[in-house]
Amino acid sequence: MKALGLNSITAYVPWNYHEEVEGLPQKLDEITDFLDAAEAEGMLVIFRPGPYICGEWELGGFPAWLLWNDKSGIKLRTYESTYIKAVDKWLKALYGAVSGHTYSKGGPIALVQIENEYGSFGDCSANPDDAKYMNHLLDVATSHFGTSVVYTTIDGGEGKSAAKLEAGSPWKGDSRVLATVDGGLSNSVEYAQRFEQQKAFNAPGHSPKMWSELWVGWFTVWGDAAAANKSTSDFHNGLSDMVAQDASFSLYMAHGGTNFGFWSGANGDLKNDYKPDITSYDYSSPISEGGDHNIGSDGGDLFVAVQSAIASKHGQPSFVEPDPIGKVAYGTISLTESAGLFDNLDPLATCHPSVKKNESLPSFEDMKHSYGLMLYESTGAFASQEITITAEEAHDRAQLFVDGKEVGTAYRPQCPTTMTVPEGSNAKLLVENMGRINYGQGIYDHKGYLGRPPVAGNWSAWCLPLTSQSVMGLPFGSKPVQGPIFQRGNLNIQGEPQDTWLDMAGFKKGYVWVNGHNLGRYWETAGPQHTLYLPAPFLSKGDNDIIVLDLHLSTSDAPTSLLSVAKPRYSQKVDSSGKAVPVGSVII
Repeated sequence: MKALGLNSITAYVPWNYHEEVEGLPQKLDEITDFLDAAEAEGMLVIFRPGPYICGEWELGGFPAWLLWNDKSGIKLRTYESTYIKAVDKWLKALYGAVSGHTYSKGGPIALVQIENEYGSFGDCSANPDDAKYMNHLLDVATSHFGTSVVYTTIDGGEGKSAAKLEAGSPWKGDSRVLATVDGGLSNSVEYAQRFEQQKAFNAPGHSPKMWSELWVGWFTVWGDAAAANKSTSDFHNGLSDMVAQDASFSLYMAHGGTNFGFWSGANGDLKNDYKPDITSYDYSSPISEGGDHNIGSDGGDLFVAVQSAIASKHGQPSFVEPDPIGKVAYGTISLTESAGLFDNLDPLATCHPSVKKNESLPSFEDMKHSYGLMLYESTGAFASQEITITAEEAHDRAQLFVDGKEVGTAYRPQCPTTMTVPEGSNAKLLVENMGRINYGQGIYDHKGYLGRPPVAGNWSAWCLPLTSQSVMGLPFGSKPVQGPIFQRGNLNIQGEPQDTWLDMAGFKKGYVWVNGHNLGRYWETAGPQHTLYLPAPFLSKGDNDIIVLDLHLSTSDAPTSLLSVAKPRYSQKVDSSGKAVPVGSVII
């Protein structure tokens, strides 16, 4: 990033990653290690602690336990007692760990952001509780950092949906907090207009031009025709015009990343507008997910486009770009053992309550269950019938099995879905949480089957968080398995491990674990992502344990191997005329 010509780095802090279990903050040393690394490289840090961060991250960084039934009535992102109590405890732990890393104390933190794009959710100019909430967050920050850092807000966006600065900040004309703007790559006219709005809002003499998120790319959702990608001319022209403004700006994103595990989020509402993000967060950044120069839609080098635009005014960076990270194709990985999901519910489950007659099935939140799967199972004969599953019920993807055979799938954005159910004596409804909505009013996004049982019977629920420990401890063997199926194999590496990708060709939908690391979700039949990034630190010299869960396959039709490749694979879907297939054409 220094070789791009940048001197600062912005850092979100996802609350849910650091406090998965309420009251038990964890991995705060990862934050301080990051700050130490930035300091060692001579880079300043714009610290963005939330508590809401968006970032296409599960629930915008909020812990799932904020939505559990013991917090019924909670109001997120405003001054409400249950929410504020949780926020205060978290920020006390976080700020206590990092407050010694401010610039005035020799550390890298120069700016601390209050909340995140608040004007796109609340309205400080119209709602006293929203203004009180923002003032409270400033008070909490000031109690730990004092006045030796610059406090900021960020608001804006593009077009008619752009948020007004007054909605996101109660500090108009107040020099204590600097309001900044964000939006996509544009031109000098648009940039100048936004900076004039910023200047009119901030205190006189306290409004340096600052574009805190300059969106150089965009996120990609499952079912898109292709991964988001912009051209080198988009990058160079948009950056050159911004550089000419003599403004501070932050590239969002400068370096792509990965939503490992269950951390990918979604956009949408509480109906059938639901767009879950793919596992990769490459974002068409100048530095790719794997740390390489990214390639634009025109085949050009996005890294060079950014570097040259910045250098046009500030000169070539003195920092020499490091050598590329090594990438390797390890080839075929045989999957020699298997275990059935439905055969191993007891070791995988963390709950198994019965459901009372005439009651709705319990949600993830009802069961204090955050991520992974929920299986609803019934015993008792039922007749052949036609059922319809709505988008309000299927949160997010429900597979129905009758007497062990898959009958159909209901995917939230494609509902209502009608299925013909044969007569049987055992029904299983397997529901996957594909990521809670991370933006807008839809963040109250409960998961599971949110309705009455679809067929008669005695129903129960199984919470299946798919923890690495439980998955690795399954009794794998050679007996045939009826799906969903876990398969296990071994990758033996001679020498020091290098980065690679796992190509999921032949599979359908599921997850992959390597040495206990959940690489995230794959959806081969939907795309556009068809490989999972496997960084070298997840691998070991010698034997490496590879486990694949496919939600649709069985021993009879599952591939017996998968392939390690040296570069990612994305689909480029076009119709007969050469035009891209519209978003949402998903094969379920």
